[in-house]
Amino acid sequence: MSEARHIEAEEDPVCGMRVDPETARARGLTLIHDGREYLFCGKGCLLEFRDDPATFLDPRHPPLM
Repeated sequence: MSEARHIEAEEDPVCGMRVDPETARARGLTLIHDGREYLFCGKGCLLEFRDDPATFLDPRHPPLM
């Protein structure tokens, strides 16, 4: 993968949903990957990203929402 898809700071990289950082952190719905913190709307999105981040960082990946 040559370049990563642009993901906003408060965007769930799997589904594209806007996520409140404080809420995500309080619920344990964050993950650090390559030095960047990603926020997730729920556990399902977090687990999908954790298992295969390259898929969701690919510029061809359309967020699910």
